[in-house]
This record gives sequence, structure tokens and C-alpha cells, in this order.
Amino acid sequence: MSGGHGQYFATYVEDLEQEPFDAIDLVERIAWRMTGGAETITDPVSLKMRFEEEIGSLQMLCDQFQNKVNTLEKQLNEEKREYVQKLQRQHEKNAEAIDKMKQLDATMQNVSTKVVHLGDQLESVDQPRSRAHDAFQLMQHFDEFLSDQPLNSMIFTDPDKLLESADLVHKLYSISQELNKDKFANVQARIAQRYEVVERLLIEEFARSQRDEKKMAEVAKILSEFKGYSHCVDRYVEYLCQSIHPRGDGGEILADCLQLCRTQQPRISAIFPSPHTVMQKLVLNLFTGKMKEYINARLRECKEVQDNEQYLKDLAMLYSSTLKMCKELEKLHISPDSAFLATLTKSIFDRYISTYSREELSYLNEQCGHILNKFYESKKHVKKQIGGGLQELKRDVAARLMTVENYGGETFLAEDVAISILQETKNAFNRASQLCDKSELARHVENIVDVLLKFLYGEHLDYAVEIGLAGISLAEPKNEPPAYFYSIVAQCTTIVLLMVKQYDDSIWPIIKDTIVEQTVAKKWQQSLRSLESKMNLGLERQLNSAVGYVKFLFSEQKKTDFRPESQQIDIRVSPQCKLASKFLSKHVTTMEKGCDGENLEALQSDLATRLFKFMLTHIQQFTYNSTGAVLLLCDVGELRTIVSKWNVQLAFAQWESLLALTNLLAVLPDNLNDAAQSPLLENVDRQLVNDFIRLRADFKTIKNLKL
Repeated sequence: MSGGHGQYFATYVEDLEQEPFDAIDLVERIAWRMTGGAETITDPVSLKMRFEEEIGSLQMLCDQFQNKVNTLEKQLNEEKREYVQKLQRQHEKNAEAIDKMKQLDATMQNVSTKVVHLGDQLESVDQPRSRAHDAFQLMQHFDEFLSDQPLNSMIFTDPDKLLESADLVHKLYSISQELNKDKFANVQARIAQRYEVVERLLIEEFARSQRDEKKMAEVAKILSEFKGYSHCVDRYVEYLCQSIHPRGDGGEILADCLQLCRTQQPRISAIFPSPHTVMQKLVLNLFTGKMKEYINARLRECKEVQDNEQYLKDLAMLYSSTLKMCKELEKLHISPDSAFLATLTKSIFDRYISTYSREELSYLNEQCGHILNKFYESKKHVKKQIGGGLQELKRDVAARLMTVENYGGETFLAEDVAISILQETKNAFNRASQLCDKSELARHVENIVDVLLKFLYGEHLDYAVEIGLAGISLAEPKNEPPAYFYSIVAQCTTIVLLMVKQYDDSIWPIIKDTIVEQTVAKKWQQSLRSLESKMNLGLERQLNSAVGYVKFLFSEQKKTDFRPESQQIDIRVSPQCKLASKFLSKHVTTMEKGCDGENLEALQSDLATRLFKFMLTHIQQFTYNSTGAVLLLCDVGELRTIVSKWNVQLAFAQWESLLALTNLLAVLPDNLNDAAQSPLLENVDRQLVNDFIRLRADFKTIKNLKL
């Protein structure tokens, strides 16, 4: 194939190998090459012949590729056949190797059985010989002790053979103790003396080998058979405990003790043949020694300086830290006795735990009383006795009808005082959870709640509310009554929310499902309900006082004020209404500072309704000419404007109807029937509408009036 044809076929191959292959696109490219890119075909016959030639070329190319495919498939089949044959030969060799491995394993088992049997036979022969040799050696050395001559065997004279000598002396000592004391008294004494010397030398050797664990383990193993082994362990434990020195707030010494146990346990396990006993001894010494001394000294110091608060804090901290330490020690498996650590802890703290409840309550009463006394002293206030007999109550009521004492607006409440008392009781609840036995915890918590209610509720909140109630006049005031009780309500509400949070967070989780749950919940609810009832009573009196003062202001109005003879008077809000308007604005502003939400809305609605009823009654006391009616409209409109600022829809609707009723007094007689049908009066009793119309001075002269 020429170079041109080769290039031509290469072009075909590129076209055919394009992805994705598109036959129509291939034909288009061939046609383009044939026509040289011309847009019109001038010689279709020639084009047809050339297409036939192209098809022939493609057929030739197809045949060539098919030959190549056949050749490659043949090669593939031959290689596949050879690979299968090779794989089969390898499989046969693997099977032969497995058979040989099985034969080898059987041979090894057979040899192993024979070796074990031979070892048993050798051991059965060697053991009697070894025992006989040991017995012979013992008899020889026993003869040395029988004679009156000094011991001259190398095992006794060579310091390097101390461990062998110790083993031998221990055996001789055990044997000598079984001999007749009368016959062998001398030899028993010589062996016992040597026993004591060797024991002392072993202890000294153990002490000298502190940095050589392997040597210490060898000495400890031999020494464990001697009587002085426990003394050796004691000395070792004392040596370890000497590294503990009191420092910091007490948590450090406990951490040091725990760390000592953690670091020494692997060393003790490597040295002593019975490490559990040594670890128990170490922990026992730490608890009854360094820890107990430090804890007793620290708590005794607090007692000596009479710092009860620090005493309780330290007791709770030290006890909880010790319990945490015990949990960590349990992970080290110090003792098989599960009560070992608990017993040690009890030995330290039992004397303090037994008196904790009494001391906690004593401190809490003293501290809460001190907080309140300090507060009242800062206010220069001497607390009054609230309550008393019937005669005292009558005198008190009579006095309050005449005059009241409001202490210049002082509420005698302080959020920081409440927070201080709540914090003290919160600390007490936390300490109780740590220090009280489960069987006594609920009762103790009930006692703490009693202290909380006594001081924060009874001595602070309830007292302040009672003082506030006493500062509200029960009579109709002739001077502007102060609105201090709203501030009392606001502060009480804030403090009660803090109390409720503490109940939910600190009290309820402890008393839940206990014998005191119902009792504590009842005390708590009764206290809050009593406080709420007194606050409601105070708010009721405060509203009565406000409305009473408005009544007093309007009582200055006279009949002639609404039937002036002159028609040229200045139409304006009356002086009495101006004073009432100013007072109400100031009063409601104070109310808004003390109350919010639904409480504020309820108070404003109640005040608006009371004012509405008062004005309704007040208006019906007079008769009105046209000028007086316009003056009344000014007053009612002024009060309605004030009420409209309170955003109380129901009350505002009442005042809208009152304004419409007042309008009946001012309209011209010809328009009276239309005014009486005003939409603002559709929900008003028709008798009341008629009663208002009769208040007109010209009522009897009006014609065509439809009542």
C-alpha cells in the first residue's frame, strides 16, 4: 500500500474509532472530502462511482481488520490453554506439598510424645535423687549446728551466698522446731540465733537494693518465708509514705497519694510475691497516716477559729475528693474486699459525718439571720412584730384608717439578699448530697427547705408584703396615695422566680420519690400561695386607694358647676379632672414599672372598670344644662383619653359608651333621638340611656322624645 493510500486508510481508521460513532456523520465527512467541500453536486454519476470505490475500500479495510482479529483470537486461545496446563501442574505440586506437611506433622507429634514420656521418666528418676541430695545436705549442715564448733561451711561464711544460706537456715529452723526441746535445746537455740541473723541480713540487703528490682524480688521471695517479712513490708511502705507532704488545699495530698499508688503498683507487683497484701498495707498507711492527719488538722483548725462556713466547705470538699480517689483506687484492684476502701473512708470521716446535719442547720440559720440583720441595719430599720391578738388587730385597723406609714417608698426587699440566702441554701443542698447517707438525705433536705422558707419567705418576702399592706390606707385618702406596693410586687415576683428555679434545680431532684416529697411540696406551695394571696390583696387595696383619691377629687364638684347661668364661660376640663388625670397618669406609670404582661393588663382593666363605675354614679348625681353637659364631656373625654393609652379593649369600650351617654346630655333636643340610637350605645341597657336623658335640665320640655 502506497504512502498516500496508507494516509487515506489512517484517516478512515480515525473516523471509525471516534466515540461515539455516528454513521451519518462518517458519510458526511467522506462526501465532503470527495466534493472538496463544494455546496452543490455537479456530477452525481461520478460521485456515485467514487462512493462505490470508497465502499470497496471500506470492505477491504474490514477484511484486513477481521484477519487481524482472527490472528489475535488464535494467539489468545493458545496462551489460555498453556496457562490452564501450567495452573493444573501447580495444583498437583501443592497437593503433594500438603501431603508431605501432614506426614511431617504426624512425625513431630510422635517424637513430641516420646520426648514428653522420656522427660517424665527422667524426672521420676531425678526427683528422688534430688530429694535425697537435699536431705543429705541438710543432715550435713544440721551436724554443724550439733557440734560446738563455729560454722565453717562456705554457704554460711560467704556473703554472696546469703540467699542460699537463708533458704537452708529456714528449712533447718522448720525442722528444729519439731524436735524434742529437752534433747535438742542447744541446737534449736543455735539455729534460731542463725535464723535471726540471716533474717536481719536479708532485711538489710533488701533495703540496700532499692534501685535493683530484680535483686529486691529475689530477697523478698526468700524473706517472705521468714517471720520478719511483715516488718520488711512495713519498712518499705513507711519509706514510700515519707514522700507524701501536705500542701495546697487538701486536694493535692489526695492526688499525691493516688499517684503514689499508681506508680508503685507495677513495682510492688514485680518485687513482692504477694503484691495485693503490700498494696493494701500501703493504702491503709496512707489513709490512717498522712491523709487522716492532714484532714483532722485542717478541720480542727476551722473549728478553733470558729469558721463554720469554711469547716463545712472543707468537709464536703475533702470527703468528695476522698470518694473520687477511692473510685480511682478501685480501678487498680487494690483489695478483693469490696468494703476495704469504704471502711477506711468511714474511719476518717465518721466522726464528722455524724454531726454534719446539726452543724449545717446551725450554720444556715445563723448565716441567713446575719444576712437579713445586716440588710435591715443598712436601712436603719427595726423590724416590727407582724400579727397579734384581736384587740391589737382592731387598734391597728383604727390607726390605719387615720394614718399610714409608707417609709418613704422603701420596699424592704433586695434581690442581692435573696440571692445570698439562695446561694447559702444551694451550697447546703450540694453538701447534703455529698455528705448525707441516702436514708437521711431527704429529711435533711426538708430541714434546709424549712430554713429557706423561714428566712427568705417568712422573714423577708412576707414581712415586706405585710409592711407594704400596712402602708396602704383603707380609708378614702384626701392626699395623693403613693403606689409603692407595685414595686413590692415586682421585686417579690423576681425573687419568687429565683426560688422556683432553685426548687426545680436543687430541691426537686433530691426529694423526688422520697417520703418527704409530698410534705415539702405542700409547704412550698402553701408559702407561695399565701404570698400571692397577700400580693393580690395589696393590689386590690392599691386600686381602691387610687379610685378613692379620684372620688375625693371629684367630690369638690358642685351642682352649680354643671348648670352655669352664663353661656359665655370657658369650656375646658375641670380643675378636679385635671388633678385626677395627672394622678392617674403618674399612678399607671408606676404600675407599669412594677407589673407586666397579663398582670399589668388585668390591673389596668380593673382600674378602668372601677373608674367607669365611679364616673357613672358620679354623673348621675347632677342635672345638666347645655353648657354644663359640654363641660362634663370635656371631663369624660379626658379620662377616656387616659384609659385609651392602657391598651385594654374591653375597658376602652366601656368608656366609649360612657362618652356616648354623656353626649346625650349635650346634643340639641331635635337630635336626641338619633344620639340615643348611636352604635356605641347598642350594648348599653336602655333604662340607663333613659336615666341619662332625664338628667337634662330641659328634659320635661323636650317634645317628640322616644324613651
